[in-house]
Amino acid sequence: MTKEQESFFAMALKVKNFYAKNTVAISALAAVVPFYTQLSTLISQLITVDMGSRADISGYALMKASKRKALEALAQKVSNGLTSYALIQGDMELQKRADFTASSWYLCSEEALVTQASIVSNLATPLASSLVPYMVTATDVTNLTASIATFISVISDPTLAIDTRKEDNVNVVLKIDDIRTLLTEKIDVLMRGFELTNPTLFGLYGLARAIDVNGSVTAPTKVVDVAPEKVVTIDKASSYDPNRFYTIENKGTLSVFFSLSTSEDVAGTEEVLLEAGQTRVRLAENLDPTGVYFIVNNPNNVPITVRLWVE
Repeated sequence: MTKEQESFFAMALKVKNFYAKNTVAISALAAVVPFYTQLSTLISQLITVDMGSRADISGYALMKASKRKALEALAQKVSNGLTSYALIQGDMELQKRADFTASSWYLCSEEALVTQASIVSNLATPLASSLVPYMVTATDVTNLTASIATFISVISDPTLAIDTRKEDNVNVVLKIDDIRTLLTEKIDVLMRGFELTNPTLFGLYGLARAIDVNGSVTAPTKVVDVAPEKVVTIDKASSYDPNRFYTIENKGTLSVFFSLSTSEDVAGTEEVLLEAGQTRVRLAENLDPTGVYFIVNNPNNVPITVRLWVE
């Protein structure tokens, strides 16, 4: 989305959040309730097509680099453990098959990396419980198998994603138009019913409907310098609230990812690309169904400053 589209999207999320926090009062006007439900559906659809519209080469390369580093590190750890185990057991054949130099991991091609990691994974799986004395846990072995599958998925031909991006760029505009029409022709009109009967509620709706520049009105909740190649928690909620409103700004010159997670300093299942200089908004429910840790993943070799507003 462009900056203007992102600002409109932020407003739509605030309207959705306004309804969630005032459902009982708004339900006094039963006719408007189905349109708030429709708004929530359109917002979810907009998020989906926006993710597709951002499937560009830079995001693709950034994600691939991050997943490759994770696979290299895990494969090397398991390989070293296997080699040590084979040495102590006097199993020369296993030692020869499992032993890869450090450079053979980060200098090899993508295809060779997958092959080498698969060899190590296949050798380690039946021996997982025996590798603990060599600083390799059963979880490491399981995670290696999963990491291989993840890396294979990101090195697949991105052509289809790029074609989908073109279509989704068009759909972003269409979904925003649908939301604008719903607000101006349905919800705005019906909400006038509260102008006299509940002026406080009507005033809050007007504030939610205002389009402003994200993050410019109040001081940020957090300003964090995220270290190179780190996945860090920059905010923790005391409990999960699906209507918690996050606005995040990337002050750096390279892209990062953000997500909501159930584990501290661990990326969530749905990472969102945040490009250099970009500001994005999300409700907690649009990021994770239970997460309380707001995570930033910086896969770059330089620190990146981010600003976060939590409402």
